[in-house]
Amino acid sequence: MRFSYDPTFFPPFPRLPVTLSMPENGLRSPTLSGLVDTGADATLIPTQRLSELNAEEIYTTRLRSHWGEPRTVSVYLVDLEVAGHTLPSIEVIADDLATDVLLGRNALNRLILLLDGPAGEADVLLNRPRQRSTPEITHKS
Repeated sequence: MRFSYDPTFFPPFPRLPVTLSMPENGLRSPTLSGLVDTGADATLIPTQRLSELNAEEIYTTRLRSHWGEPRTVSVYLVDLEVAGHTLPSIEVIADDLATDVLLGRNALNRLILLLDGPAGEADVLLNRPRQRSTPEITHKS
């Protein structure tokens, strides 16, 4: 299934539906919107969403933002469902400042993701698409 980029950002930002769940207590979030950030090492979740699931902090660590300032963050273990694909036991960081889920490489690297910028669409695939054969380029001398 294809998902449209969010045009409220410039340039438009790919978004995917995300659901958080806690198998230990059976709680599940409503469907949230996750920003696809291939440059982020980790997945960030608004702290309020983790509180609603009664998620327990598993450890703290230091995180350096893209602006360079370090801060101490709390890490949680949740199951993520991204565009219908379940990713069990993903470490996520609680973000006190955000209202959006930010999907980082620790989650994205478990998916086959197709970002089609010109079409403004993102898709999570079940199988790797076959490579198209490309004609060889010949140079005239």
